Parts: sequence; structure tokens; C-alpha cells
Amino acid sequence: MTRLFSPLVKARGFTLIEVLIALVVTAVGLLGLAKMQALAISSTKTSGNRSLIALQVGSLVSAMHANKAFWTSAAVPSTFSAATSVVSDTSGILNATVAGGCASLCTPANMAANDVQVWAADMNKQFPSYTAKVNCTNGTNQPVSCQIYVTWTESNVALSQTSSGGASSPAPSFSVFVKP
Repeated sequence: MTRLFSPLVKARGFTLIEVLIALVVTAVGLLGLAKMQALAISSTKTSGNRSLIALQVGSLVSAMHANKAFWTSAAVPSTFSAATSVVSDTSGILNATVAGGCASLCTPANMAANDVQVWAADMNKQFPSYTAKVNCTNGTNQPVSCQIYVTWTESNVALSQTSSGGASSPAPSFSVFVKP
């Protein structure tokens, strides 16, 4: 009986090529894991920002509800906007300077101006690139209703080169309809 296998052929183990292939597969897997981690962190930051925007807009809505004397009157401007800490209002009511921040007695218009200006300053602290536009309808036989529309910029991590992310993605927006 002849032996077909020599003792050297029976030796088992990994060759250098197998080890290199295993290292490449492991490296690709770890790079994919790192990309998933970066995407998860970016998504968490984005959702946190969107939640804060919703809370900030909710605070403006609450201020409108708290000051019904102004927000249900005929003096409500049909539109006003805010960007950075500047409130733009063609009627001159909401961008008027309020002495002492309405700490003492003030009119409902002064209180509304103070509320909107403080809201704009708070928005600017958290989202320096935001813009807000408020359109109000004030019909003769209808209650006042307002649409608050806020846009801002945010940076995203792209999932791949073909997916949207970074500066090329459209600006996110948030809008609320309110009847003060």
C-alpha cells in the first residue's frame, strides 16, 4: 500500500493569503460600522433640532394665546417676519421698542411686541440661520388665524454619494396654524 499524502500535505492552518483576506473583510465591516455610527449621530442631532424648533414655535403660539386682547383684535398685522434677532413688521406694532421689556404695566400691543422680540432673540441663540414668517387673517366676521412658517439650515451626513446630504439638501421647514 502506497501513501498518497505526505506528512507535509496533512498540515492544516491558515495561509498568509487567507489571513489578508480576513483582514480586508474585517476592515470593510468596521468602516461600514463607523459610517452607520456617524449617520446615527447626525440623525439624532437633526431630530433634536427639529424638536427644539417645534418647542420654540409652540412657545410663540402660547404667547399668542396668553395675549388674546391683542391677537384677537383688528390691530394684528397681516404679516410679519423674523430673522436673527430682528422682527420686521410693516405696521410698526411688533417691531416697536418696548421700554423695560414690559416689566411694568403695558398695553396688549406692547406685550405682543415684547413676546415676539424675545422669541426672535431666543430663536437666534439656538438657530442663527432661521427665518420665520407669520401670516395672519383678520376678517370682519371671522376670528383671527395665523400661519407660522419657520425655515432653517442644518448639515446632514449623507448615506452614500448619491443620497442627499450636506449643503445641497433643501432647507427644512416647520409650520403651524393657530387661532389665538
